[in-house]
Amino acid sequence: MSKVLLGFVAAGALTAQSVGGPVLGYVIDGEARMRPVFGMAAAAHVGAAMREGVRDSWGGLSLLVDGTAMRNGVALEGRWASVQPGAFLDATEREVLVAAGGAPWRLALPERALAVRVSASGDRVATILADESVAVWARGGVAEFRLPASKWWSIAFAGERVIAYDPSAHALVWLDGATGASLALQLDGTEGLYSLAVDAAGRNAILLGERLLVAPLDGGEVRGFTPPPGAEQLEPLAGGTTFLLTRNPARPMWVFDPGRTDGLLVIPAVSIEKGGQQ
Repeated sequence: MSKVLLGFVAAGALTAQSVGGPVLGYVIDGEARMRPVFGMAAAAHVGAAMREGVRDSWGGLSLLVDGTAMRNGVALEGRWASVQPGAFLDATEREVLVAAGGAPWRLALPERALAVRVSASGDRVATILADESVAVWARGGVAEFRLPASKWWSIAFAGERVIAYDPSAHALVWLDGATGASLALQLDGTEGLYSLAVDAAGRNAILLGERLLVAPLDGGEVRGFTPPPGAEQLEPLAGGTTFLLTRNPARPMWVFDPGRTDGLLVIPAVSIEKGGQQ
């Protein structure tokens, strides 16, 4: 029965794509329904609900209200409590299901995870742990290195390299087992708490906090923007060149395109009360 249901959902998704254009990502409405975001970042729109009972999503990953983990519409083994970029966590936040890249694999952590990030290949995992360290593992749970950190750090992968934002220094630092932490870029202005992401090419670090910053990792001018109201995350859309800042489809959703001079784009809201049809 489950295979039939998944096949039905996949068929529905393909039908929706043929009508709405390429899928950029997914959002969850106020009735726990998953909706695709169609089109291009500069002219995107939200489609009709394609799955019910969804607690959260990130890119191609979704977590159902019963704890089922889904990757691109296919159920994965186990029951999970939360979804983070590229991974699912159990209720203890010490067991990780790595679901980005290739075949899914599990990782047992020595401490509770405050943040988990997975490289695009799915072969490396970086975590900020509750004992205030950053630890990195390779596929299969092979420990690579562990460094002192702060729970206020933000981490991301630039390709297969780990980069972190250190708010106490208002700086981006590279992390590896050979050199520890080395300066990648010293930022100007006032320090603060920032979320961190890197574009798919590994060229630009994007920071979201009091300001929205684009920091070229190979040198160049750091550009700053005023974040829109409600901006709280940096979720890469398909292609990894643009980022969803807000995720409530009942309101206009903001997208950030670091390649544009103006930067910010808007996806129109849908009328949830009328089934999401505009």
